[in-house]
Amino acid sequence: MKNFLKTSRLEKDYIFLELTRSICPVCKKTVDAQVRVRGEKVYMFKRCAEHGEFEGLISSDVNMYRHSLAFNKPGRVPLEYGSEVKHGCPEDCGLCPDHQQHTCVALLEITDGCNLCCTSCFAKATGSKYLDLKTIDFMLDSYVRCEGSPEVLQISGGEPTLHPDLFKIIEMAHSKKIKHLMINTNGVRLAEDEDLARRLADCNVELYFQFDGFEPRIYEVLRGSKEVFKLKQRALENISKYNIPTTLVATLAKGLNENQVGEIINYGLKNKFVKGVTFQPMIYVNEKIEFDPMDRLTLPDVIKEIDKQTKSLFKVSDFIPLPCPYPTCCSLTYAFIKDGRVTPITRKVDIEKYLDYFSNTLITTPAPVLRKALEGLWSASATFNSASVLKDFVCVCGIPFNKDALEHLKDNVFRIVVKPFMDAYTFDVKRAMKCCIHVIQPDGKLIPFCVYNNIYRDRRK
Repeated sequence: MKNFLKTSRLEKDYIFLELTRSICPVCKKTVDAQVRVRGEKVYMFKRCAEHGEFEGLISSDVNMYRHSLAFNKPGRVPLEYGSEVKHGCPEDCGLCPDHQQHTCVALLEITDGCNLCCTSCFAKATGSKYLDLKTIDFMLDSYVRCEGSPEVLQISGGEPTLHPDLFKIIEMAHSKKIKHLMINTNGVRLAEDEDLARRLADCNVELYFQFDGFEPRIYEVLRGSKEVFKLKQRALENISKYNIPTTLVATLAKGLNENQVGEIINYGLKNKFVKGVTFQPMIYVNEKIEFDPMDRLTLPDVIKEIDKQTKSLFKVSDFIPLPCPYPTCCSLTYAFIKDGRVTPITRKVDIEKYLDYFSNTLITTPAPVLRKALEGLWSASATFNSASVLKDFVCVCGIPFNKDALEHLKDNVFRIVVKPFMDAYTFDVKRAMKCCIHVIQPDGKLIPFCVYNNIYRDRRK
């Protein structure tokens, strides 16, 4: 009789880090998912009973991924919920009582139409509908009911500058006492109509301006035409002429334009109307795009490129995870500009000491005011149109507080944000439950951004 006893055991080729919930990339049904470490990288593995197994890269640096988990602050409860807990996350959005964070930033999508055809568009904006003012009024009132005194509203789309009542919508939002308004725009109309820039300059808004780099070929791949680059240049000229506060927002695709991050930052530092840059590694929610979910840009890749391309003007260590969402969602840093010299504030203050919510949970002295100021800066709702944000910066940097100092800071503070959103291969219910960026629905519900783009957007068409 043969001896079938095994004399050795095989080891798996990965470390099991945690169990979470995700969605099937095909049917979008909720499934169990494992977060695994293989080598230096973090992956998500899941299995759908109908469509099989899937794996996707979450982070290219396990140490940065695990380090970020210490920056997970307690969430705040909204004043009002929009749905009940019935089936569990992500099926009860609205927000439901199981959601772990209030709304820091709300998106108001006023049209599903656009004047570009971007392959990278998460909104799949190919329609021709414009929300009417009555519906928008109701949606804004819903946001106010949930937040009391909302921090940030991003007027978005599609392309919001196409809406015939854009300025009435801006006026309406200001009347609701929403503190900060942003216009998410591709800039095409700003390039074609200088008067639009002039009028926006008088509206107390910030532009969230789509800008992917300085090579025409980038726009051919991401935005459908090389000619878009010329439109971007003209738009920036008009924005600069009227000094509209602007954040440049770059979608980064691996092998295409990650080599542009240093040049984009340098452009922002040299132009006072640019208040910061946000880098968004490309998410793949458009099923028509072929890609390898195991070979993509992740948050550490972008931060390391920033360090390399700015020659350590901004180092990897300058970037601190954002604590109000789930801390693997976003990292950022600030810099103070004086006499042409750029100094990240992490070189002046040990920020990790005050924003590590596990090792320093009981810190109330010696600097509770400093911690509160840092929490104000490291918030998704922080904008440079806000006097409170500038005051927080004054506190952190030890600058004497006065009116002149605040005015000076408006043109001498710079922020860099790295924000990878989730697609079906990286979707993690933990992150979804702590999301603080929400899309307002026509029925008044608020749905977390990544949940909406991966699950609800197609359902609601």
